Amino acid sequence: MYRIASRVLPSIAVRIKNVPINCEHPTSGAEREMGLKGRSYLFEHKGMLFDTYGTYRPLFTMSGVLINLQAIFVGNDMCIKDIIEMQKLNGSTAYTTSLRVPIKWVIEVNAGFCDRNHISIGDRVYL
Repeated sequence: MYRIASRVLPSIAVRIKNVPINCEHPTSGAEREMGLKGRSYLFEHKGMLFDTYGTYRPLFTMSGVLINLQAIFVGNDMCIKDIIEMQKLNGSTAYTTSLRVPIKWVIEVNAGFCDRNHISIGDRVYL
C-alpha cells in the first residue's frame, strides 16, 4: 500500500521484460480521477496502473499533473499496443492511443522510462 498526500492506494507488482515497475492501483472513481495530480516527482520504477475494463481508446488528461509521463497501453492479450508521451499541465489534451483495439491496462511512468529500459510495442506485460 502507498500513502501519498493522505491517500492510501493498493500496489501491484508489474514486470515488462525483466524491468520491474511497482504500481499504485487506484480503484475508486475519485482515485482514478486524481491519478498522479499534484505530484512533483515519481521515483524510477514506480508508476500508476489503471484498469480500463477493455475500453477502446481510453482517455487520460494531464490536468494538475506536474511531471511529464509516458502512458503504456496494454491490450487484453497483455502485450503493449502503444506508448505515448504526455506533457505536464496539459489539461486541454485528451491523451489516448490511435489504435482501435481493446485496451485492458494503462501504466503511467516517468517520461523516457520505456527508452531507458528498452521497452517497446509488442513486449509482454506481467502482473
